[in-house]
Amino acid sequence: MPYILKDSFLSMILSVIGIILLGSVPYMFSGMTFNTIGYLDGITEMFRVMLNPEEIMYFADSGPYPLFPSMWGIYGYSVTILFAAFFIAIIVALMFALFIFMLPSGLKNRIRVFSFVFESIPDVLIAIGIQFFIVWFFKKTNILLFQVVSLYDQKTYFVPILCLTILPTFLILRILLLNIEEEYEKLYVDTARSKGMGSFRILWRHVLPNTLLSVFHQSRNILWFMLSNLLMIEFLFNIYGITSLIRTSGNPAVFTISMLLLFVPMFLFFTLLRVITFKWVGEK
Repeated sequence: MPYILKDSFLSMILSVIGIILLGSVPYMFSGMTFNTIGYLDGITEMFRVMLNPEEIMYFADSGPYPLFPSMWGIYGYSVTILFAAFFIAIIVALMFALFIFMLPSGLKNRIRVFSFVFESIPDVLIAIGIQFFIVWFFKKTNILLFQVVSLYDQKTYFVPILCLTILPTFLILRILLLNIEEEYEKLYVDTARSKGMGSFRILWRHVLPNTLLSVFHQSRNILWFMLSNLLMIEFLFNIYGITSLIRTSGNPAVFTISMLLLFVPMFLFFTLLRVITFKWVGEK
């Protein structure tokens, strides 16, 4: 356990330094030429600005604004959508995995093929399709199911979270089904069956905990995958979130602080997850 915390702390410090160095890259270029001295000066300026965040400005349609405290509302909106979609995807995939695994093998294979094909559909098509369906339903019935774009005084949550949840749900479901099948081939399952344990009890008490460990190990890649799709979601639904702020600001300091605000909480979350799984495996 101390090794995990020490290793994680060192990794976080090195990653933060790397983000600051990456955020200072625009200072490296002077026109079409490299400017090494300018890059070193830019790194120094970046550290100075980060120690005085009240000086940082970002530009909106109505003019320049101080980054803080406006940043917290922008950041909170994006993080709410991202993590809500992440946890919903895990819960829904787990429920479907439990249900599907109790089905006959032929039906399970058809569902697996459907899941694989559905994963190949681009996220942007899913999001646009849901938007079109809501608009079409509104035109036919004059009933607006959900707000499809975010306005200045009205924020939309349900549809962006839904669009961001769909593909990760199928990805996690495929991981769960594959790992459940691998666990059922191990010796301890045969031992449990020989003692008279039922299939669902074996699945719930023994197979599923070991399977969830694999999902936890893959969750970092899944969340980064969802983060890459967040820019598309914010663009389609007119959400002024953190990825939109990075895209439109053009300020190295805004980019650096935004990346740090995304990276540090996610890193701490996965470190906590790593500690929990370490204790879980140790206890088992």
